[in-house]
Amino acid sequence: MKQPHLGKKLADIRQQKNLTQEDLVSKCNINVRTIQRIESGDVTPRPSTLKIIVEALDENFEELFTTDEPTSWWRSLLVLRQELSKKQILHLLQTAWIAGLIYFALGLVEAAADYIFLDERILSNSQKVFYVVTKTSVLVAYAFFMRGFIGLGKVYHNYLLKISSYLMVISYIILIALDNYHVLWPMDDQLYLFIQSGAALIFGAIGIVLAIAFIRLKKSLGAIAVAAGVFELIIALLFLTIVGSFIALLLLIPAVIIEVVILYKASEQIADNRV
Repeated sequence: MKQPHLGKKLADIRQQKNLTQEDLVSKCNINVRTIQRIESGDVTPRPSTLKIIVEALDENFEELFTTDEPTSWWRSLLVLRQELSKKQILHLLQTAWIAGLIYFALGLVEAAADYIFLDERILSNSQKVFYVVTKTSVLVAYAFFMRGFIGLGKVYHNYLLKISSYLMVISYIILIALDNYHVLWPMDDQLYLFIQSGAALIFGAIGIVLAIAFIRLKKSLGAIAVAAGVFELIIALLFLTIVGSFIALLLLIPAVIIEVVILYKASEQIADNRV
């Protein structure tokens, strides 16, 4: 929050609590002139000074200055805010693990659609619509699922997790778009195979980074994070071989379940104030 809105908010809270500026000075030991200049919007306090004032007003610093700050919908969706309140983090993680379960279920439908439709030379319009809707639904569920790991990257200061999760979502968007394009306007088989091979290499490379990021969560989340890291590493290496991609897709089944558990466990820790 920027001045002069910050100062006005502090002044409003002080007045609601029937405190004078002198009363606030006695509670936080900050010069009255400094309090006056902050409330009038003339100066922006250092974070440490602001925290002292907020605590002197018996308010929660995190809740007060992260929940009320206006944020555009796309910044909120992409978890681009500098700080997240406990309530926001819990909502993000709960949404993510539920999205993970939906992604898991839709993934089975997606696999069946790939098996049935991609071998067909001619598809009816209804089959094309079903395929595109299925693929798009999987993409949306996956994006919200990975959004949880972007949030965890912020909570645990695990920037590898945050960056690799973003890259996974971006890569998945491109892959799904190409799959849908191929069904609507079929490409040459050799070209499509080349694209799929390239996608396997990209997912393999990003997967190695994601695996390392999961293993780095061991201190915070325990053995389950290591298990997720090992699965992701095996999957990534199989994708890099290209010929092992089918096995990698099968291993995604237990990997997604483990990752859903990670998000659930992290949300429980945060709810219990263990973070």
